[in-house]
Amino acid sequence: MSDQDWSPFANEPRPRPPQGPPPGPGRAGVPPPGRPPGPAPSGQAKVPPPDPGAAGRATPPSPPRPTSPPRASPPEPGAAGRATPPPPPEPAGPRPAAPPPSGPDFDETTALRPPGLNRAARAPLVPEPDGTAILPVIPADDAVPAPPGADSEARKKRSVKRHRGDGGGMRGTVRGLGEALITLGAVVLLYAGYEVFGVSAEINNEQQTLSTDLDSIWDGEVEGETVDGAPIPELGDAFARMWAPDIRAEAWTLVEGTEPSDIEYAPGRFLDGAYPGEQGNFTLAGHNVPAIFSEIRSLEAGDKVVIETKEFFYVYEVQEHEVVNETEVTITEPVPHQPGVEPGDEDYWLTLFTCHPRWDNYERYVVYSQLVDTIERDPEGDLPPAAIDPEV
Repeated sequence: MSDQDWSPFANEPRPRPPQGPPPGPGRAGVPPPGRPPGPAPSGQAKVPPPDPGAAGRATPPSPPRPTSPPRASPPEPGAAGRATPPPPPEPAGPRPAAPPPSGPDFDETTALRPPGLNRAARAPLVPEPDGTAILPVIPADDAVPAPPGADSEARKKRSVKRHRGDGGGMRGTVRGLGEALITLGAVVLLYAGYEVFGVSAEINNEQQTLSTDLDSIWDGEVEGETVDGAPIPELGDAFARMWAPDIRAEAWTLVEGTEPSDIEYAPGRFLDGAYPGEQGNFTLAGHNVPAIFSEIRSLEAGDKVVIETKEFFYVYEVQEHEVVNETEVTITEPVPHQPGVEPGDEDYWLTLFTCHPRWDNYERYVVYSQLVDTIERDPEGDLPPAAIDPEV
């Protein structure tokens, strides 16, 4: 071939004449939109032209799946002049966003990362063959930097939970035992309070009644045998008063007998003992409560105890005290601790005893006093100083 016959388009295939029906009016010689001019080379797959109305519609990306290389399909005869049918209507509802164009230099995929994570630490997005990208896995909570002090607080909470779960049965037993002991202690305190305040208030009221009865006895007519001008008392009857200003400002009213019913509200006289002012041992027993004899432990040698009868005041002086076993009965002998011995000229004893220790009764606390003075009583007169003044 000569230079004149050479052409750059010599090797290109000549265009084929169009097949099928001729194009309609207004379409002659105009290629479809978006289609490059010129016939497609043989061996390429025919790609249908895009729908002009689909430019604003979003098509959801299809998940990646293994596919074989696309196979070329032969062009359909007469398809060049046919219009592309419209796509089927899409379902109603929000349309997913169209996938961004893929490519090495264009990636608008937003990386999800927890707050506080360094941007350099996120995993890169690797595009798939279909243009989609797999989102990186969000790191666990422990990968997020914790605020200062959070680790120690979490460790404390875990420690508390761990300790709470240990020994549940034993803890319940100990808790129940502790509650029972607290309840028992409360009951004991209530009982002690009643013994100190409740019983004492009741005794003081009864003492007022007994004192009134005693005044009535002394003011009444006397028939039969008497003691210091008063009739011999029956069991439980009032017969005298006792004063001990060193431990109590008020007087006790004394009753006859030492049975529980006799001494419930007052000190009682031991029946085999002497009467006030008589030779021998005048013995009085009283309960271990503040309103009766619990405070005789405070009496000291030299303190005065005065017994008031209808006609006399007998002044006794404290000599000594001791604690004996509850079965020690020799304290009531005419001469204390000397059974069978006749009392002498100086054996005018007053013996006071009560249960010991304060909250039990297996021992006895004993106070011994001797008669040092006898004062005639004037019903209209005042009490002797020894009965009202602890300094005498």
